[in-house]
Amino acid sequence: MSKNHRSFYISAVVIGALLPLTPALAADFPIGSYAAGPHVSIVFASDGHFHVIQDKAMQVSGTYTVKGEKVELTDEKGPWACNKEGLQTGTYTWKYDNSVLSFSKVDDSCEDRVGSLTRSVWKQAGKGKAG
Repeated sequence: MSKNHRSFYISAVVIGALLPLTPALAADFPIGSYAAGPHVSIVFASDGHFHVIQDKAMQVSGTYTVKGEKVELTDEKGPWACNKEGLQTGTYTWKYDNSVLSFSKVDDSCEDRVGSLTRSVWKQAGKGKAG
């Protein structure tokens, strides 16, 4: 094997070994249940759905997708859902530290969702990681 071919082969192996790590960043998003006080919680399921619950009643349900440090939430139904045209989806950066999940707005026209997600302390009630 020539020096150029060997260098190409080594580069290809290194790049190939690193590629599977890229989608794994989203796998770090901590699925599970988070409470913001005694009455409100949000559950992120491993199937890409979320539910906001107040006193055992579902208030919002929808879907979420994670791309690295960003999470996109799309409300689908419920009395608290932002389901008017242009309000359904919001994008946030997320951070998980010491069993607390926090959100910072990137792009969201639904002020109720922005306020609920960014001003609340979401403490993990259950354990689990997406994977």
